[in-house]
Amino acid sequence: MRVISLGSGSSGNAVLIEAGPNGRTRLLVDAGLPCRTLINRLHLAGVSPAQILAVLLTHEHNDHTLALPTLLKRYDPLVISDPATLAALVDNSRPEFQATAGSQVDAEQPLSLGLREKRPAARQGQHRACAERVTTSLPLRRTLALSAGSSCLLGDVEIVSFPVPHDAAAPCGYLLSAGGCRVCVVVDSGSVTPIMLEAMRQADLLILEANHDRERLLRGPYTYALKMRILSPTGHLSNEQAAQAILQTWRTDGLRWIWLAHLSQVNNTPQLALRSVQRHLLEAGAALQQVHLAPLPRTMGPAWDSTRLWHDEHWWRYETLTEI
Repeated sequence: MRVISLGSGSSGNAVLIEAGPNGRTRLLVDAGLPCRTLINRLHLAGVSPAQILAVLLTHEHNDHTLALPTLLKRYDPLVISDPATLAALVDNSRPEFQATAGSQVDAEQPLSLGLREKRPAARQGQHRACAERVTTSLPLRRTLALSAGSSCLLGDVEIVSFPVPHDAAAPCGYLLSAGGCRVCVVVDSGSVTPIMLEAMRQADLLILEANHDRERLLRGPYTYALKMRILSPTGHLSNEQAAQAILQTWRTDGLRWIWLAHLSQVNNTPQLALRSVQRHLLEAGAALQQVHLAPLPRTMGPAWDSTRLWHDEHWWRYETLTEI
């Protein structure tokens, strides 16, 4: 598997996943960047947007869906998410979209891509209404409604979706497996649940939200209501919460990569997030040589390539692709 962060933070999020021979299965987890920016960064990664097989959505907020309208219009990728998220993206009062919205992939008729849906696990909890800006009126032509707690096989990648607590319609995280490697994506979550921990524990590469420093948030310029929303159980994870989640999923059976994601521009910095998480790990007695921590930038970030792990046992300093 090859994984590249195309952008991370409150201004936009997208992760490129490649798997299989010659990276033939290419997916995006979220598409929250301006479309031109997203396409430029895909080209820097050596990928044409026309090669993107599907976009997996964690939820419907704008910083995770901004590029979707243009991507759908130009390239028509499959869109995969919980049915409530898909519904939140479609304005059914618009006649021009009624004909295309809700045209879902039939899991009983697998695509030639190798699509196979599995029985969903029981959903846990309901989340309050979305409090962030939402991209609406999307011409969703091809969708797979994958309920949080379900799994499917898409090309060379097994996708497991699991619910996370955030103030969106049906937010979820993903555990993606291919070639014996696993990548877990958990962003926009106000708290950590046992289901999340189970998925995170399996990851060779964990992309985990570390949105804010709690004291910096409380002293900062945000309104009281916004601060309370961020700190709520359906808000965003702090640096300390991210560190505690890492400790609860600690592995001693080999090197592990962790990318700290969705950092706030106002209430956090990459240096602060990294120092804070490292401090909590050291205080708990964790051996930092067993984990590689890296904060994700808002711009194009690190690339993780599992094939290199077999050839270079010391490959734990991530390489960064520079945007032109």
